[in-house]
Amino acid sequence: MPRTSATAPWDRLRFSATTTRGAEEAEAAAASTDAPLPEPGPWAGALVRAAVEVLVGSRPAAQLARWCTAELYDSLARRAGLAVRILGRPAVVHQARVQRVLVCPVRPDVYEAAVVVHDGNRVRAAAVRLEAHRGRWRATALEIG
Repeated sequence: MPRTSATAPWDRLRFSATTTRGAEEAEAAAASTDAPLPEPGPWAGALVRAAVEVLVGSRPAAQLARWCTAELYDSLARRAGLAVRILGRPAVVHQARVQRVLVCPVRPDVYEAAVVVHDGNRVRAAAVRLEAHRGRWRATALEIG
């Protein structure tokens, strides 16, 4: 069936995924190291920027494997592959720019951040949940609107 003009175009950057994780696993991961964690704000901004670049097709998804839980990484890689199959790779790729990051502590080892990012075409909002894992931050949920 042909597409009608009333149908909205498919948005390659719209993404949402959450990891299910037990409280015992989170506590064990947080307790596994006493090293201080980096500031969550810049880290969240870098992660969202990289995720946008993966979804656009200018960065390989494998570069996010260690920054995300396995479930989140699989969802992101699957969505990026789907975007390339449906829309192809863009002819001109603009570099994503993080404009603002707001961080909110949930617990000492868990933060949530709201990130405003410009993808080269429009400004988007993103939300990311960071949890401490072996002395570094790891994303357990990501939503880009």
